[in-house]
Amino acid sequence: MKKLFTGVLAAFLCVTTLAGCSSNKEADKGKEKVINIAAEKGGNLDTKFDYVWVNNGELYKELVFRHLFKADSTLTKVSPDLAKSYKLSDDGLTLTIEMNDGLKWSDGEPLTADDAKWSMETILKAALANGIYTSAFSNIQGADDWKSGKADSLKGITVDGSTLTIKFDHKVGNIMNVLAQFVILPKHCLEKSDPLQLHNDPYWEKPVTDGMYKIGDFQPGNYIELIRDDNYNGEKPKIDKVIVNIVGDALTAAQSGKSDFMKSNSPGMIEELNKIDGYKSFSVDTLFYRYFIVNYEDANGKKNEKMADPRVREAIMYAINRKELIDKLYPDLGVVSNAGVPEGYNGYDKDLNQYEYNPDKAKKLLKEAGWDFNEPLKIIYYYGDQTSIDFINAVTQYLTEVGMKVDAVKITGDSTTALFSVKNYDIALKGLSAFGFEEYYGEYTSQNANFKNIFGKTGDFDDLYNQLVAETDQAKRAEILKKLQVQEQKDLFKLPMYTLKNKIFVNTNHIVLPDGITFGNPWYSYDKQFEKWDVK
Repeated sequence: MKKLFTGVLAAFLCVTTLAGCSSNKEADKGKEKVINIAAEKGGNLDTKFDYVWVNNGELYKELVFRHLFKADSTLTKVSPDLAKSYKLSDDGLTLTIEMNDGLKWSDGEPLTADDAKWSMETILKAALANGIYTSAFSNIQGADDWKSGKADSLKGITVDGSTLTIKFDHKVGNIMNVLAQFVILPKHCLEKSDPLQLHNDPYWEKPVTDGMYKIGDFQPGNYIELIRDDNYNGEKPKIDKVIVNIVGDALTAAQSGKSDFMKSNSPGMIEELNKIDGYKSFSVDTLFYRYFIVNYEDANGKKNEKMADPRVREAIMYAINRKELIDKLYPDLGVVSNAGVPEGYNGYDKDLNQYEYNPDKAKKLLKEAGWDFNEPLKIIYYYGDQTSIDFINAVTQYLTEVGMKVDAVKITGDSTTALFSVKNYDIALKGLSAFGFEEYYGEYTSQNANFKNIFGKTGDFDDLYNQLVAETDQAKRAEILKKLQVQEQKDLFKLPMYTLKNKIFVNTNHIVLPDGITFGNPWYSYDKQFEKWDVK
């Protein structure tokens, strides 16, 4: 679930009323229709706009950046956005996209098929990128030569006027869904930038955008003002202005009557939100995973010998009473998971090892592996909600009971850097929200820009993953998924804990939603019909 998720960087979103939080920008009163969107402090927004090629499902990003296509709330159907029309060949190897005429960036420059081509080429070389994009685009003809520097361009993508043609070496079954998530960035602003440093480019201090809103005043760590973009070619929104307040506590904002829209999978927060008058909840069944990733190498490429023995990884799984934890901490939200395909989904392998709680077996495995019980197991985590903290504390206690010393550290700042660059840990608690199993299993592939630096470039999953990506027949996909689950449990590069549902809350005392609106996975971009939102 992503992602990478790194969706991981902004924990909550909320829409607030006309009066902003006390230390934030006050929404203008009067005839203007103004709402506030709040994002919690602690991520990139403290210094710049959030980088969109890792996660882009947050509402404020959706309002300013567009894709070639837009997904529906189920993330299964797409419709044109920047694109006007498309045709996918019968063999699935050629995708022809006709771009809309007269598209413009917020600075007035033309938005063309060249921007889309440049964006796809660049993300294949970017240091930080969600695996769903790199995995899909790695199937474009000439991708390997382009990434390695053997070719000056990606031969599988050509532009003829407003027509963009993409040719693939292998069929990519979910390519339309991927393109409905992939943000197109302005070539004229970034073409001279180093792809390895794109996420740190000065562009993000006040990016040129292409959505229904553009960025007005921006005070990092305080607020972002989103104003209507007259260059936007779609239906004009009813809301005149959106203020993104960067706040310390989204729940407090909701409780004080200043929040109209929130997402959460935290039981404690959901309980409190249910008490607020006028809040209507929407339950969303998502593939949201929580798991520990196992770090095999340090930042210098030296193998982490502590975690090399698979018996150690197995021992950790047996040492943690996951069912007890989920029942206590995530009632009606969490389900124990043993692999990337949760029970009840097509392709689930009922013969998987369930890793039921067995501390005696954990102790035996650790002794057999020669574990040094005087050496601490270092765990890092970045979730700050109390339930996640309680989960880590409980895990620490379980591991202590089987004789392990544990050093659990909550990281602050850029969690992406801590996970994939600094790598000073043995295991790390990670979350992923996925619109399909491709994203979860894509983290294992040798092409994944982030995880190949953690799991090592093994290539063990590549063939099966490529088969999964290309296959649309559900019965055949199920067989591939079963093989992936077997390989996953064999390697235990991830230690699966549980999957979570999500809740969307809307204060209908203030927000007027369009008739028939449905909400989907909050970590992914989909059509929320925001142009039809209004205020009372």
